Amino acid sequence: MQLVRNHEQVAVEDLHTRTMTASAKGTVAAPGRNVRQKAGLNRAILGKGWGRFLLRLEHSARYHGATVVKVNPAYTSQRCSRCNLVDADSRKSQAEFACTGCGHRDNADVNAAKNVLAAGLAVTGRGDLADRRSAKRQPPERRAA
Repeated sequence: MQLVRNHEQVAVEDLHTRTMTASAKGTVAAPGRNVRQKAGLNRAILGKGWGRFLLRLEHSARYHGATVVKVNPAYTSQRCSRCNLVDADSRKSQAEFACTGCGHRDNADVNAAKNVLAAGLAVTGRGDLADRRSAKRQPPERRAA
């Protein structure tokens, strides 16, 4: 896989497809809403084979000596990659990101990818595997007096 042959580290969102594709049917007492739309979304998610891709990526990374880092996906698409402000209003559309704090504009997917990469680099800088919040911290930057 070219991704791990050309890069020493690959950062991915730790998406839980099983919970993402849970049924929206609900119960008899509390029926679900938009069940058909949710079923279509579930088919699309499962049809992409995200889990299979990640498995293949991890296997290929071990073979080529690369590392796959899974990062928490929370707010990666709402956080500004320049100033780190998290605001749902910054995500103007599926494709457009415009930070309400600093005015930074970017493609929404590119902005999210920058956030995932930054989180992956931060995880490896602490030396943990991104399973939980790390007890290891990088020393704080010293400011000149």
